[in-house]
Amino acid sequence: MKKTLFFLILGLLLYSVAGCNGPGVVDSDSSDTNDSAVADSLEFDTVTGISVRSAQNLYVADSVKPIIVTGYIVGTVQGTYSKGCDLTPPFTVETNLLLADTTNPSSIYDCMPVELQKDTRIRKKLNLVDNPHMCGRKVVIRGYLRKYFRVAGLKSTNRFRICE
Repeated sequence: MKKTLFFLILGLLLYSVAGCNGPGVVDSDSSDTNDSAVADSLEFDTVTGISVRSAQNLYVADSVKPIIVTGYIVGTVQGTYSKGCDLTPPFTVETNLLLADTTNPSSIYDCMPVELQKDTRIRKKLNLVDNPHMCGRKVVIRGYLRKYFRVAGLKSTNRFRICE
């Protein structure tokens, strides 16, 4: 209940931040069918999320914060973040993706790595190996802001929406 309330308040506070124009396609890795899961899904459908840059600015070393981020899928990380970001197809990594505030980031440091956990819908639908057409698409993703590839990243992602 506290988590749902947090995300509802976060969504209301961030309503003015640029997000999807319309509800888009919502998906979740939650198998719950109870009323709170349904309510959570409806709340997520209206949340815009914060920008990648805002999320990076919120990050504090070794902290973990629940967060919803909006951005464009622009590539993947291969190996290390500073040396292995791949922003052009064909993509060969399905375990992560990179989000940015624009479709053409000027630096890899304008990007945020996002974990795509094994056997999840978010990985099935968004990984660029199986879905190269998703590169350049705007998405809203919920997860936890924490260190990933030694930078601020999004891990334990559990809900997403593809903006139309």
